[in-house]
Amino acid sequence: MNIDRPPRTTEDRHPPDAGDEDVEDLDLPEQEPPYPYPVIRRASNGAELSTRGAAIHLLTLWEQASHTPMDQLLGEYLDACSLSPSDRGFLSELCYGGVRLRGSVRFIADLFMDRPFLEAVRTVRSAIAVGTYQRVWLRTPAHAAVAESVDGWRELIEDPKQAARDSGYINAVLRSLCEAVEDVDEDLDDPTDAVRVPAGWARIQGLRLQRGKSGRIQRWSIQSSHPPELIRRWLDRYPEEKVRQLLTRNNETPPLFIVLKQGRELDHQIRVMKKAGIHAKAAQGAPQTLDVKRGTRVEKIPGFVSGDFWVQDLTARRLALRMPKREGARLLDMCAAPGGKLATLLDRGGISRVLACDLSEQKLRRIAENLQRLQLHDCCPIHLMEVDRDSSRLRIDESFDQVLVDAPCSNSGVLNRRHEARWRFSPEVVSDLEQQQLALLRAAIRHLAMGGHLLYSTCSVEPQENQDVIRRTLEQNTELRLIEEIDMLPGDLGGDGGYAALMQRVER
Repeated sequence: MNIDRPPRTTEDRHPPDAGDEDVEDLDLPEQEPPYPYPVIRRASNGAELSTRGAAIHLLTLWEQASHTPMDQLLGEYLDACSLSPSDRGFLSELCYGGVRLRGSVRFIADLFMDRPFLEAVRTVRSAIAVGTYQRVWLRTPAHAAVAESVDGWRELIEDPKQAARDSGYINAVLRSLCEAVEDVDEDLDDPTDAVRVPAGWARIQGLRLQRGKSGRIQRWSIQSSHPPELIRRWLDRYPEEKVRQLLTRNNETPPLFIVLKQGRELDHQIRVMKKAGIHAKAAQGAPQTLDVKRGTRVEKIPGFVSGDFWVQDLTARRLALRMPKREGARLLDMCAAPGGKLATLLDRGGISRVLACDLSEQKLRRIAENLQRLQLHDCCPIHLMEVDRDSSRLRIDESFDQVLVDAPCSNSGVLNRRHEARWRFSPEVVSDLEQQQLALLRAAIRHLAMGGHLLYSTCSVEPQENQDVIRRTLEQNTELRLIEEIDMLPGDLGGDGGYAALMQRVER
């Protein structure tokens, strides 16, 4: 596989993407000098950080570096630490939970602080967030949530005066908070004094959410830690019960699905995994796909190194397979990283040539590495090309029988996987993404051969990014005909939320 790097002027260059989509910075105001440390693994006394200390450190880094996803920070930390498997899992839970439940954690913590949450020192508010998340959502005993959060925070502080002053404050806030929490196992339906947790509800003394239908958006926003704008949009489109199901699912640990290459037998893979202590079962509604027990590290699954499978959600696989199989097809994949949908189409066969595009060399190398591990890099000529963000500049001197546009989107259908995405959501961001999606489709149509198929997909559930984009595209391009649309909500048939539209270019 070759990687093309088109010449670009200084004005054309953009900083490398940290994530998989173009979004605005998180709304995190500067309240103090920057946190001075990179990803570290040792406390101020030289010992390795505890799980709480590491979580406080990583959440502080994440808050400051709004373009760096927690996946990247946590991955960098775990790559070089000696934590046990259980501690690695606990650290991941604290970090992802701290990001996912950010809105509710801050709202609750504010009730017990003598200053607004964002006016506290960064590491202090990270420590309070870690302690709050443990006691409220994980039901950690109060003494452990308080003492171990304070001790973890102390590991990061070199100044004895600050350690003495702020540890007392963290301790006082968390003790008051823990005394106000009551664990409730039965269903409270829609309370005004409690938030939803994995085991039921947590009633919090002093929590007074808005009542009635008029207060529903604010109340559900705090109960489930979602931006009000998302809830408002969903209530406009779906019944109340469906919205509540979406909010609950978005805060659950996402399922893990793996796709076996053609020729590998599901039953054999299940037996091999069982011998390794990993439970899996055949997934319903997607070929060659296994549903793997939650919490399993992908790298530990037998067959990973030898390239027997790749990770792909059920919905993503179903959508990719809507592209018709055509022998000798020339394929243009316009937003290819990390390569899951491309792997699906290459493994199915029929492709004679591929041009896979994305925005940075880093993304292209990730595609190349994944295809090499899967031994799909030699199945046909595959060319990788770095492209500009401005898709109107894309000019390729050939046409393609099939074009795949897996467009950047708001990720509103995969909020259980994209932990930061809910905090980036806004009408302005969605409008900007809509313009990018329309531009990508215009570029795709320029390179689509007569009779060729164009598959557009997102992992969003917003009509503005899905049906509206396709409707406008069809109005502006009368040579396209819509063959089918697929619209999936999170949880439908066991997979994530997503959308796809299959179109064909025909004679007018």
